[in-house]
Amino acid sequence: MPDSRVERLLDAVLAITADVDLEGVLRHVVEAACALVGARYGALGVVGDDGELSAFVHTGLDTGTVEKIGALPRGEGVLGALLEDPETLRLERLADHPRSVGFPPHHPPMHGFLGTPIRVRNEVYGNLYLTEKIDGGTFTQDDEDLVEGLAAVAGAAIANARLVEGLQRRDAWRDAVLELAVEFVAGAPIGVARRRVAEVGRRLLDGDGAAIVIVDEDDRSMVVASVGEGPEPGAVPPEAPVHHTLARQEAIHATGAPLFDGRAVAWAPLRDEAEGTVGALGVGREEPFGAEDLELLESFTAQASLALAHQRTAAELQRLQLLEDRERIGRDLHDTVIQQLFATGLSLQALTRRVEDTPVVAERLARAVDDIDATVKQIRSTIFGLQARGTPASVRAAILDVIDEVGALLDHPPRVRFHGAVDTVIGEVVADHLTPVVRETLTNVAKHARATHVEVELTVDGGDVVVRVRDDGVGGVERHRPGGLGLGNLHDRAETCGGSLTIHSPPGGGTEVLWRVPVEGQV
Repeated sequence: MPDSRVERLLDAVLAITADVDLEGVLRHVVEAACALVGARYGALGVVGDDGELSAFVHTGLDTGTVEKIGALPRGEGVLGALLEDPETLRLERLADHPRSVGFPPHHPPMHGFLGTPIRVRNEVYGNLYLTEKIDGGTFTQDDEDLVEGLAAVAGAAIANARLVEGLQRRDAWRDAVLELAVEFVAGAPIGVARRRVAEVGRRLLDGDGAAIVIVDEDDRSMVVASVGEGPEPGAVPPEAPVHHTLARQEAIHATGAPLFDGRAVAWAPLRDEAEGTVGALGVGREEPFGAEDLELLESFTAQASLALAHQRTAAELQRLQLLEDRERIGRDLHDTVIQQLFATGLSLQALTRRVEDTPVVAERLARAVDDIDATVKQIRSTIFGLQARGTPASVRAAILDVIDEVGALLDHPPRVRFHGAVDTVIGEVVADHLTPVVRETLTNVAKHARATHVEVELTVDGGDVVVRVRDDGVGGVERHRPGGLGLGNLHDRAETCGGSLTIHSPPGGGTEVLWRVPVEGQV
C-alpha cells in the first residue's frame, strides 16, 4: 500500500476517533471513507431492531437534491442485499446487480459501488456505502482493503461513543429521578405531579411532547397530563398504541402515533404495587425510538411510579388531616356558634312580644330572627358539607376529587359550590353519572375554552339534580358539537337518567353547560 494511502488512512482514523458523540462519529466515518478512496457519495445505514435501516447518514448530496428525492432509503435493492448478507460488496456497475431496483426521480446517477458492514462487538451495527469515484474510475481491491480497515476502526469508535452515550443517559436518568424526588417531597398536587413527570420524561428522551394516560371509572383511556407538543386532554383514540401498554403492562415504541400527530412514540407503564398498571407515560418525537430509548423510559417510569404513589399517599394523609380539622370545626360551630345564635334568636322573639304596639320595631325584630334562622341553616349546611367531604361514599367528596384531578389542567382552579342536601337525596343511579359528567365538562373546557375562570355548581333543586359549569373562555357553541364524543356522552347520560343537556354561549363569550336530571334517575 503506498505511503500516501497509509497516511490518509491514519488521518481518517484520527478524524473518526477524535469525537465521542455518536452522531458526530457516524458522520466522520462517512466523510473519512469518501476522502480515503475518492468517492463522490457516501452513506452509513444503521440497522434497526427489525433488521431494516433505522437511520441513514449521508454526504455528497446538496440540500436541494435531498429534498427533491424525498424519503431516505429503507434498505431495498443492493442495500437490502448487504443487510441480508453482511459481507463486503464491490461492483463496477450498480445496475448489473440482480437486486438493483434503480433510483427515484431527481437522484444523481451512480455507477461504481463499494459497501462493507460495520461491526460492533461482533454484531452488525450498520453498513458503509460508497459510490461514484471522483476520477471516473472503478473501486479497486486497494480501496476495498482500506475501507474494510476503516470499518474496523469505525466499529471501535462507535462502541466507544455508545458507551459514552450510555453513561450520559444514566446520568440524565439519575438527574431526572432526583429532580422528581426533590419536587415531590414538597407535596405537589397530583395534577401538577403528573405534568412534571411528563415534562421530565420528554426531556429525558429528547421528545417534542409527552403525555400521561390513565383509565377512568368508565374504563376509558384518558389523557390527563400533557406537555410540549403532546396531545390535548381527553379521550384516547381506540387505535392508539398506548392501549397495548395499558393492557399488557409492557413498554412499546411505534411510528405514526395518532396522539402525537403521526410522529414516533414510546410508551411505558406507570404501575402501582397494589393496583398494577394505573397509567402510561408516552413521549413523541420525529426520530424513531430504539430499544435503548425504551429501556431508559421504562426505567424512568418505574421510579416515577413510586413518586406518584408517594404523592397519592401524601394526598391521602393530608385528606385525613383535613378531615380531622373539619370535624373539629364542625363540632365547634355546632356546640358554640349555633347555640349562641339560637339563644339570641329566642331573646329577640321574646322582645318582639313586648313591642307589638310598635309595628316598625316588631317588623325589624322579626326580620332579624328570620336572618338568624337562615344563618343557622347555612352553618348547618356547612357542617354537613365538612363531614360529607371526608366520607368515601359522599357525592360531594367524589365531585371534589374529580375537580382536584381535572382542575389541574386549567390555568386556575375552578370555583365549586353545592346547594341542597346532595349527599342524602341523590339516588345511586344519578350519583354514578355525576363524576363522569363533571370530568367530561371540565376536560372540554381545558381543551377548548382558554378560560381564566370556571365555576362548577351542583344543586338539588326540588326533584332535580343540576350540574352547572360556567367558563369565561372563547365561547361558541360550535366547539360543543352534539356529535362530538365528549358531549355525546353527556347527552346520552342525561337521556339515560330521564333528563336533559343544555349548552349556551352568549355573544360576549363564555359558555354555560347545564345538565339536569331527576334525583332518582329514569323511572
